Amino acid sequence: MSSNRITVLILAAAAVAIVAVVTAGGGVTVPSLPSLPSLPSLGGGDDSQQVADASGEPEPQDSSDSPEQGDPAEPKQPELPQNLDDVRGTAPYALTRPANLRRALRVLDNRRRKVGGVFDGLRIAPGRIDAMIIHPHDRRTNLQIRPDRVISFESTYDFPTEPGFRKGGLNAREVPVNGVRRLLRAIDRQRKGSAAHDVDYVVVDKDIINFGVEVLAYMRIRTARPRYWRLEGGGATAFG
Repeated sequence: MSSNRITVLILAAAAVAIVAVVTAGGGVTVPSLPSLPSLPSLGGGDDSQQVADASGEPEPQDSSDSPEQGDPAEPKQPELPQNLDDVRGTAPYALTRPANLRRALRVLDNRRRKVGGVFDGLRIAPGRIDAMIIHPHDRRTNLQIRPDRVISFESTYDFPTEPGFRKGGLNAREVPVNGVRRLLRAIDRQRKGSAAHDVDYVVVDKDIINFGVEVLAYMRIRTARPRYWRLEGGGATAFG
C-alpha cells in the first residue's frame, strides 16, 4: 500500500471520528452575541410625544373677533401703504374691524390714563385713529395711531379745560367697539355696495346734552348714496 493511500485512509477515519463526537454531544454550542439596543423610530413616534408633553399644554387656537370669544391671537405686523388713507375697511388689519380697534384703543387708553384725562371724541378710519385727550389742568394732546399700533403723531399744548370735562369725555370702555361693525352691516341693508369697503371714517363721540355715546359713519366720495349714517337702536339711519 502506497504512502498516499495510507494518508487518505487516516484523514477519512479522523473525519468519521469527529462526526461521531458531534452527534453524541448534541451539536456544537455557539456563544450568543450580546443584544443591540433598539434604535429610535425615524418617523417621530415617541420623540414627538415627548416634545408635546414638555410644552406643558397644546398650542392655543386662534379665536374669532366676535364679542363672545374675545380677541383673536396677536396678528403679525401689517405692511402698510405709505398713505394711510389708502387703507380700506376690508383689509385684515383695518381699524374699523372690532379686534383691531380694541387693540388700538388699549394703547390710546394707556396714554389717557397717564394724564388722568378723557377723549374728546375719536375719528376712526380704516388706516388710522385720530384722538384728542383733554387733560385736567389746561392741557390737550392730539395723537394718531396706525393699524400696527404705532403712535405716528403726538402733540401736547396748552388749552383751557372746561369744568365738567370728565362727564362729556370718553374712555375706552365707553366706545362701542362692536357697534362700529353693526353700523356698517346695517348700512349694507339699505345701500348698494359694501359699507366696510366704502367707509371713509367713523366718529365716536358723546352728546353734549344727554352725554349718550354716538356712532356716525361717513362713506367716501364717489360711492353710493346715502353717505352719512348714524347708529340708532342697532340699525342705521341716514342723515345729511
